[in-house]
Amino acid sequence: MKKIILTIIIIILYSQVNGQLKIETGANLVVAGNPTIVLQDMNFVNNGHWGPDVGTVKFVGFQNSSISSSNQLGFYMMDIAKTNSAKVSLNNNLGINVSINFISGQLDLNGNNISLSASGYLTGETELNRITSTNGGYIQISQNIGTPNMINPGNLGAFITSAANVGVVTIRRGHVSQSGAGLASSINRYYSITAENNTNLNATLRLKYFDAELNGQTEAGLVMYQSSNAGANWNNLSRTSNSTNANYVEKIGVSSFYLQTLANDVQTANGVTGLVLTGQRKKATEVTVKWTSQTETNMSRYQVQRKLDTELDFTDRSSVNTLAPGGNSISPLNYQNIDANANTGNSYYRLKIIATDNSFTYSDVIRVAGKTKSVKGGGNNNLTLVGDEEAATTKAISATTSPITKKITVGPNPNNGNFWFSINGIEKETIVTLYTIDGKQISQFRVVNLQQQKVSNIRTGIYLLKIPGFETQKIIVNGGGNAAPQSTQLNNNTKL
Repeated sequence: MKKIILTIIIIILYSQVNGQLKIETGANLVVAGNPTIVLQDMNFVNNGHWGPDVGTVKFVGFQNSSISSSNQLGFYMMDIAKTNSAKVSLNNNLGINVSINFISGQLDLNGNNISLSASGYLTGETELNRITSTNGGYIQISQNIGTPNMINPGNLGAFITSAANVGVVTIRRGHVSQSGAGLASSINRYYSITAENNTNLNATLRLKYFDAELNGQTEAGLVMYQSSNAGANWNNLSRTSNSTNANYVEKIGVSSFYLQTLANDVQTANGVTGLVLTGQRKKATEVTVKWTSQTETNMSRYQVQRKLDTELDFTDRSSVNTLAPGGNSISPLNYQNIDANANTGNSYYRLKIIATDNSFTYSDVIRVAGKTKSVKGGGNNNLTLVGDEEAATTKAISATTSPITKKITVGPNPNNGNFWFSINGIEKETIVTLYTIDGKQISQFRVVNLQQQKVSNIRTGIYLLKIPGFETQKIIVNGGGNAAPQSTQLNNNTKL
């Protein structure tokens, strides 16, 4: 049996015509020394044996490439670095041990599936650089999440929070529109979630998406749909909050997980547009709830609903009839309602928006803090939220204040062991920790908002930057410190 160990640098010129790295029948390709195998405008074809325990397969160039194998195929790590709108397409299923790293370009599932290891993940997905597929297929991960708090297995975009021990979950993310009874069409993304414990979860589920996946749906009107019978019938779960800037829809109080997707409410001919809800406590015993609608169609009334921090669910407070003549208006309308509320903790408000045919949907949820101390000048210590972003303090925020933007910036990434990072969205000094990919702590930094923190002399490898309340940021170091990985570049039609 042929056996080739890649421990040297191979550099061969490329041609304009797509070639291929082909492992012939009977050949055994073994990699060692953590190399990067660079395939420039080349296909990967495996008819022999490929089983790397280390290293990265990196697809570069401006032409499309494909991955094919006559038997089970897996990569330790894979980089997508295509230009000129080129992409990499799968012709068979693929396993990933560590990560798929999007630098530029897309990965087309092409009707095939990707299985991530329990610790595997995606990194670098953006509107232009991401997984896609119009022909079906999915990417999947199984992971024990225990009692999760905003856990996003594999960085697939499904964030789960629950006080229950959920155990092992399997999440499949696909990229084709869903339909069935109760759902005419959805965005070009769905999540199939199965859980070891799948009853009475009272979970919060946040689903992410890209604008390129909207599939004709109105982004501001997206709500969550769920099917417990493989897409034959769909239930509208509505939503608790959403963000068109951060591209997510969130629902609290989800009792079980099944097949989930996002779409516009089926009652598209009814309801309101441009709804903005705010709340303010001017007295210790009262909360003033205000809202504005831009247009109203076939509207009947608004039901003000409230949930105290000591309560499990929302209850009806006041019913406010529409101000739109005949239920229809194309001009902005302003509403106000005063709720008797002496709660010293947090109070949550939302609107149940009821149409003339009694169909309904819900507004976003806002939070108003309790009256805990007096404020000079007749002020207040209320907190108004738009969408789901929450401030870390209870200082006064006006109704026009935008949600806090949470963002980690790293530059450059990948890098040679010297880089910087800054954080936007923290209100006080915060400890940031840098770990190796296997969880070993490397360094800690004390940073404040927008401070540019420099990091130097980091050795070659993959690192995780963790900040409380933020998604973990992956950092790739190539050629840093000592023992840099080898880079192996193969040309067209190389056979092994």
